[in-house]
This record gives sequence, structure tokens and C-alpha cells, in this order.
Amino acid sequence: MKKYSREIFSAPFDLVTQGQIQFGCFDDSIKNLNFLDAKRPFGFPVPKRFKYMRLKEWQALQLGNDHYFILIALYNAKALSVNQFILFDKEKKQIYKYEKQTPFWQTKIAHNLQNGLSRFEDKNFRIEILSKLKEKSIKVKVNIRKYKNLPNVAAEFKVKYTKENYAPLVVSIPFGKNRGMYSYKNLEKMEGSIYLNDFEIDFNPENSFCILDDHKGYYPYNMKYDWVTGAGFSDNKLYGFNLTDNQSINPELFNENALWNAGKLYLLPPVKFNRDNENEWHIRDKYGMIDLFFTPVVENNLKFNFGIIKADYSGPFGTFKGSIKYAPGKKIEADNLFGMGEKKIIRS
Repeated sequence: MKKYSREIFSAPFDLVTQGQIQFGCFDDSIKNLNFLDAKRPFGFPVPKRFKYMRLKEWQALQLGNDHYFILIALYNAKALSVNQFILFDKEKKQIYKYEKQTPFWQTKIAHNLQNGLSRFEDKNFRIEILSKLKEKSIKVKVNIRKYKNLPNVAAEFKVKYTKENYAPLVVSIPFGKNRGMYSYKNLEKMEGSIYLNDFEIDFNPENSFCILDDHKGYYPYNMKYDWVTGAGFSDNKLYGFNLTDNQSINPELFNENALWNAGKLYLLPPVKFNRDNENEWHIRDKYGMIDLFFTPVVENNLKFNFGIIKADYSGPFGTFKGSIKYAPGKKIEADNLFGMGEKKIIRS
């Protein structure tokens, strides 16, 4: 069977050059994510305010260890924003879900990761993601009090990117001639702590991970994609993956599929998701490299329909089994690895 490959280019400073979005897979983050400079991204001239309101932006982190899995997300769709802190205790199968849906202007997403602050703050609910890639660090703070009947949360996490493990997945993917999305993803060890009222949970870099996803894009009005991610340790080495089937016009060349293993990045081919079995997602590719099953353990849904704005979102946490071949004669077994997936349909 034909071998799959695609090229990694040197990252440009500007995402948009002379009005054209630069598409490809890059070796580092792009400093100036100047989406508003794109000419006719929708096929006709529009003012920058219109382009800003069509630009979906979010930052999300998946964190965890053997006992806990965490999702932190600041999602700004411009029609509204969704801000989440979700903690799942894998042993007790207990979920703590904190979520605020608010007007979009209450959620700030940093322009880039070089020295940026993404932030949401409302009464008794605050999430901050401070990104300083210049210093190769990410710091996260969460403080939530008096939320429904759940315990108060005070959490801090820190990620320090090392030279050995600094291998980001950076992609700019076309949805049209001059319309698309940008994503920076990375996997690294993390440390931190969570207080649920007076109960403390510690996370040590020897066995704890963080996947960072910085994301911006001119998604179609009817936005949809399938996605899974997972991470863990094998022989004291950190590994993980990201697999997405989105609205790329040429997924063979432009996709956001990759595996991290012991600090190195390996690009992967396009994938398709099969959900004929309602209790299991099957993710495969045509090259025989990816054969994964994802079994949801706990639901994380968001559904509403306001006519012109609609969300039908399923983002469960769960377990994986199967394997990924990432180089000739090399593969990882994902059995019992924990992570999450998404089946997203958004009209906005």
C-alpha cells in the first residue's frame, strides 16, 4: 500500500500575506494571526467587522493522569461563548461539570501564544490561560465558587516546554480558496493542583500531561467535524494523538492528524469516523495506519436550537483501544488510553 507523507514548512510570521491565507503544516506557531487581512474569504468583499464576527476562536486544554481527566475550554463563536471546567474522576466515575454560556464579548481569546492571555470572568467564575511561548510556558488558573451544588474549585496548572519535547502540530487548513482555519496543538508534561473545597488533588510531571489547542477559523455557517484525542505514558514516555475529520477541501494535504511519541511529532493521514455501533466510535484511514476504537464513558453534551443559531454537540470522555502505525515497523498500542471525542454540528 502507498506510503503516506506530507511536508512540514517553516512557519511564516504572518498567516495572511498580501490578502492570501497561507495554508500548510508548519514547524512552529505563527506569530501574527491576521485573519482579518484576508481578501474575500467568503467570495465577496466584506468589512473587517463582519469578518471578525465570522471568526470562531477558542483555546482548550485536556489534562490528566491515571486517576483524573480534565477539560478546560474558552470557546467564542461570536454568537455566544461557552466556558467550561470539567473534571472527571476515572476511578469513581464521577464528573464535576462547570459551564457558563454568555455573550461573546465576555470571553477573550489571545491573538497568539507568544505572550497572550485568554480569559473569562463572571460572578464567582474565572478561567485564565496565560501563554508565553517566548518563555516556553503555559499557566492556567481556575477559580469557581457557589456554582449550583458543586464544590468550590481553585486550580492552577503549569506547563514548561522543553527542548526535547517541544514538537507542536501547527496547521492552516483551507475550507475554500481563501477561507480556512488555523490550529496550534502541543503535548507536554504538566504540574499543578486542584482544590475541591478543602480536598486537594496534586498533579506531578512524572505522570501528568497537557494537550493545548489554540484554534481560530472562518468555519462554514454549517460547521461540522469529528474529533478524538488521547494521551498517556508508556515506559515512562509520554505519547498522545489528535485525529480530526473536518471540512478541509483537500484532507490528503491539509489535516490536523498527528501522533506525539517521546517528544517527536509524526504526521498522520486523513481519517473517517464510523458510529454504526452507538456505543463505540471506529476511526480508520485508507493507508492501514490507524485502527482505533473509542468507547464513551461519560457524556458531555450541548444542544440548543434558536433558529439561525443551533448546536448539536457531543463531547464525551472515554477509553481507546487499537493501534496507530506512525513509522515503518513502529506503532503504538492505545489500549486503555483515556481521552475525549467530539461530534460537532454548529449552525452559527
